[in-house]
This record gives sequence, structure tokens and C-alpha cells, in this order.
Amino acid sequence: MTKSNTALIDNIKFQFSISRQLLEYHLSSLSQDEYMWRSPNSGLYIQEVDGNWYADLPESEAYDIGTPSIAWTLWHITFWWEMVFNHSFGDGTLTKEDINVNKNVESVKSAINSLIERWEKTLSNVTEEDLNSKHYSKFPFNNEVEFHKLASWLNLELMKNASEIGYVRFEYASSIR
Repeated sequence: MTKSNTALIDNIKFQFSISRQLLEYHLSSLSQDEYMWRSPNSGLYIQEVDGNWYADLPESEAYDIGTPSIAWTLWHITFWWEMVFNHSFGDGTLTKEDINVNKNVESVKSAINSLIERWEKTLSNVTEEDLNSKHYSKFPFNNEVEFHKLASWLNLELMKNASEIGYVRFEYASSIR
């Protein structure tokens, strides 16, 4: 790998490390009650219908849809990460409906830890050609950006979602005092 590409992948790994640490901070002590809690300003949530759990994607990301629950946000992390793995490195057939919705916080923590390990392995095996190829950026970019940009997006999305989880944990803690 050239010096500039080595610096680029090192930066991507560094970003991911920080994002992962924030997520792990919020998940390490996350309880089942916090996981399933709905804010009075509740927006996006997971729900059970006829014994099956579902999560919906909003039509828009307008502020008036309300605060997403931690359960929904963690489902959303698994959604976009699984879609990246399947569409960029797999057969590209995975859909939103295929993404497991976990009603149990420990199950979702295990799923997230598995995704973390897979992403770290992916980043460790990236070649210079992969880094600059658009071939591995099918979701959500339709092969329009290089893989290093997809990897940076994933890190930013993880940081954003981790921050959202922290926000809801603050809201939950203040609601039960």
C-alpha cells in the first residue's frame, strides 16, 4: 500500500475505534428497561405484531417524527451494517425485512459485537485496490463512491447512532428520578 493509502486506512481504523468506544460505553450498562423504553416524545420504535418483531424506516427524517428509541436505533445499526456487508461483499439480496429485530437487549448487544468484529476484520483485509474501488460501495451508495468513503460514512453513522443512544439514556435517567 502506498504511504497515502496506509495513512487513509489508519485514519479510517482510528475513526472506527473512537466510534466503537462510544457505542460500547453506552451499551455496556444498557438495561432491558432502557432498551425497550419509549420517550414521551417517542418516534421510531420496534413493535410486536402477531408474535413477530418489526422496525420501520421513516418516510422522512423530519424532526417532528420524535425521538427514536434505543431499541430502534440499535436495530438501525444492524440494518445498515448488515446491508453494507451483504450488498458490498455478499450476494446483495438482503432487504430490510431480513434484518432481525431483537426484543432482548443482550441479543442485540451480541449482534452488534459480531458486526464490530466483522468490520474490524474487513478493515484489516482491505487492499489498496479495494480502498480506491467503487465496487465495494453498493449500499447505500450504488457504487458511486470509493470504498474508503463508504468506510468513513459507516464510522460517522456509527458515531451518530451511538450519540443518539446516549441522548435517550440521559432522557430515560431523568424520567425515572
